[in-house]
Amino acid sequence: MMKRDRVGRALLVPAFLIAASAAVAQEYPARPVRMVIPFPAGGPADYVGRLYAQNLSELWRMQIVTDNRTGASGVIGTEIAIRSNPDGYTLLFGSASTFAVNVVLIPKLPYDVFRDLEVIGLVAIAPHVVAVRGELPAKSVKELVALAKKQPGKLTFASAGAGTIVHMAGELFKHQAGIDIVHIPFKGGAQATVGVLAGEVDMVVNDLSAVLPHLKGGRMRALAAAHSRRLKPVPDVPTVAEAGVPGVESSTWWGLAVPVKTPPAMLARLRKDHERVLARPSYAERLAGLAMEPLPLGPAQSAAFIKSEIGKWGKIAAAANVKMD
Repeated sequence: MMKRDRVGRALLVPAFLIAASAAVAQEYPARPVRMVIPFPAGGPADYVGRLYAQNLSELWRMQIVTDNRTGASGVIGTEIAIRSNPDGYTLLFGSASTFAVNVVLIPKLPYDVFRDLEVIGLVAIAPHVVAVRGELPAKSVKELVALAKKQPGKLTFASAGAGTIVHMAGELFKHQAGIDIVHIPFKGGAQATVGVLAGEVDMVVNDLSAVLPHLKGGRMRALAAAHSRRLKPVPDVPTVAEAGVPGVESSTWWGLAVPVKTPPAMLARLRKDHERVLARPSYAERLAGLAMEPLPLGPAQSAAFIKSEIGKWGKIAAAANVKMD
């Protein structure tokens, strides 16, 4: 009889834990939640992060406090999130850089995306375009490639800084087109755009959102979309593949993650509400105004996407000999 009682009590423990976990998830969040954004205030990551936080906060009816922790290409903020208590009250708003490019370029990176984080899902994507300064004689990708091959090492491309996704996008175009163009790093995406507008640099492969305001005036010209399809704000601009250079697809993208060991019930709640945010028409409309789109992928699809990005940028970094200290 005593043995049977011990077995009964043992069976009750897991059931109790499951019930307790479900109760916690129902109450979650019971207090304000912090979202770490590992990039400066005022940039695209900050804007999209705050937009996402606002929408999630409206669903929860609970404040989400955005916390910009900058430095070291997003490593500092990412580490802060990873080392936080895995209780669901610290979220990481990561990016193509923190989830993929850093993995490729930074030796002894102090975190592992798949060991230290649980990816909730991807948040938004900003497709890139190949854009040139208005005075450059090339009116198409074909003419741009011909000009670069005629004068190897003379044309230049701007980036938001060495090792950024914009730098890697430029290297991808350079590699696939088989041309020799020189990388000119700036201290941010806005400065890179200004460099092209001022005629200091010939071209850039950057977010459409960064160059779109300058296309109508003719100070910049979009030659192609570095995407699998044409982009709605510029429907007459062909994809790079349509323009004759296959294999050039790049974008800036963002995702949400939490530290490992976050309770499963909280993970389930976060993923469910993440999907609800991405399905909101108002959220998609705000992104569309920035030439961005939601990226509604499930956890497994998001992980596969990140792994594919790591593989792609790893090959380009090796081919172009891109390294970070």
